[in-house]
Amino acid sequence: MRFLRLTVALIVAAVVIDFAVSNRGMVDLSFWPFVEGLQIWLFLAILLPFLIGLALGWFAAGWRSWRRRRAEKKTAA
Repeated sequence: MRFLRLTVALIVAAVVIDFAVSNRGMVDLSFWPFVEGLQIWLFLAILLPFLIGLALGWFAAGWRSWRRRRAEKKTAA
């Protein structure tokens, strides 16, 4: 099982690195109320929102399970 997890992680890492190397062009991001824009690499403009959403989902799931375990602990005692 550990070998399978490592293999999948290496494949995902290789795909992400290939994606980043293939999309190194600069893009301009501008947000409506702000006059100045932001110039960043394309792969960051795509991967950062994905990683932020992944982290927020992981946090929300952890928070939910923490609350459930806490409630179960109170009812068991």
